[in-house]
Amino acid sequence: MKILNYNGALSARFVVALLALFALAFLAVPAMAEDEEGIMEVKLSKEPAALDKTVEGSLDYLFEVLENPSASFDAARLDPMLDLVANGQEDPKDIKPARRFGGNGILLRREVSSDLETIMRYFYNKDIPNFLLCPAVLRLSGWHKGSEFLERKTPLWDELGNLDKPVLTRGSEFEVCTPDSFGEAYFRYDLNRLIVLLKYQGRNVLISISEQADKSDVGRKGAILDDSQWDYFYSGIEGLNKGMIGWMDTYMYKSASVLIFVEQDKEAKQSTTFLFKWLKAGWAGMNVVKRTHIYDGTLRYARSLIKVLESPDLTPVEMTEGMQSVARLSKPEIDSLIDRYAKNFEARFKDDPKLKKKEYAKVIADGGYAGVLDADARKSVVYLQKLKSMLGMETLIDVSASPLAKKGDEAAVGSDS
Repeated sequence: MKILNYNGALSARFVVALLALFALAFLAVPAMAEDEEGIMEVKLSKEPAALDKTVEGSLDYLFEVLENPSASFDAARLDPMLDLVANGQEDPKDIKPARRFGGNGILLRREVSSDLETIMRYFYNKDIPNFLLCPAVLRLSGWHKGSEFLERKTPLWDELGNLDKPVLTRGSEFEVCTPDSFGEAYFRYDLNRLIVLLKYQGRNVLISISEQADKSDVGRKGAILDDSQWDYFYSGIEGLNKGMIGWMDTYMYKSASVLIFVEQDKEAKQSTTFLFKWLKAGWAGMNVVKRTHIYDGTLRYARSLIKVLESPDLTPVEMTEGMQSVARLSKPEIDSLIDRYAKNFEARFKDDPKLKKKEYAKVIADGGYAGVLDADARKSVVYLQKLKSMLGMETLIDVSASPLAKKGDEAAVGSDS
């Protein structure tokens, strides 16, 4: 905060800010807690069990290797963690990992009807933007130039046939998340990522470790319009979509995760996915994120991931071809599609209660939504609309000549679903 003069008079904004900060102890926690169950109706134990210390040791080691590229790798140090993931049967949602990087953590387990090669052909394919595998939680993502992963001569899944020793690759990424389900803010941030491919008790295992590099950009106001259909609004306006604290400057201070896929049965196409996730976010350096907030986001993640991986209408080859067709679009073609998207978005969602707010209505009026979408955001819209069309979902623009596309512009706007 900046004091405008030193004669005892403070700016009105400074006084308001002081009062607001003083009131946070009374306002912030209730404001976040009133939506405690989130959109996924999260219910976690108030007295969770502590994660086994030997598993904590495995996690400690993974983050050590992530932070020190020159460190030697000892796969045996991961055995306690991999035993929990590969052989455990119980839902771990009421197990609480130790706090890391100043944030709370959660555990999530899900079974996926897919073999590991198929998962990797989706996740680690340079022609498929990674955010499309979890569009309920990511708006945009990509590897930064110079990442070791991008310099690989062969696809990562080619390593599955010869895993006599672990394979490691790494790099740095950027991500933009979708609006969260509590303050409906979205953020852009950078991550360091380590990918490990190895064998455990004869099973193929992939481990992806990430740690946020620095504090995110300031949070901006968004809205979840239909999470099951991946329909979101991005205003470009700084703040939270949250009543009395909507003006606060919010940040993701730190996030970290360990995502594991264990191929349980290649022939039956059965794999286990297991996620350890930590998050610290809030304002004025304070963390207001609870375990329920994190778990709600991971459930959204899992729902969208499984929708893509288990789709009977899509294969990695088809998705690659579809995304390559988007990558070939020229800037004028992208801009034309976005102009149509903005007009159709207004027609489809202008009566949604969340978008009736004056500041949001102004953004989308007369197709003006196109004006807040930069080049990266425009491309992400087209990629997502392409994926939705290939999955037979409702779209706002037709970006595909594929016979898998189900809806055109008029049909999309006229739907009540």
